[in-house]
Amino acid sequence: MDLQPLDVKTDSRGSLVEAYKLPTDGQVFYVIAKPGQSRGNHYHLRKTETFLVIYGSAIMSVKDRETGNIMKVEVNGTKPMSIKVIPNHTHSITANSEGAIFLVWADEQFNESDPDTYMEEI
Repeated sequence: MDLQPLDVKTDSRGSLVEAYKLPTDGQVFYVIAKPGQSRGNHYHLRKTETFLVIYGSAIMSVKDRETGNIMKVEVNGTKPMSIKVIPNHTHSITANSEGAIFLVWADEQFNESDPDTYMEEI
């Protein structure tokens, strides 16, 4: 058995844990979002992320930066739906009144010296 404590990044919005770093396939992390709190409001130039709410509910907003079109969809843990966000699409996810827990798979690992994360409000 190999036990590895994980770093929990916590702020006023909730917490984020990088659960699995996959050598050639990116990483998986989970987020616990407090009620009414948003995560994201950024885009990537290289990275694709896939989101899955597993508890609670949230509104996922995705903006195509080329056309300006915005799509919003309610996602929840009782009717699972994965949402893939491709590069050059600003995205945010806002927890509803009960909060939300969601999994995210990113196709590349987060690199602090080259984060490929550009802040932009939707």
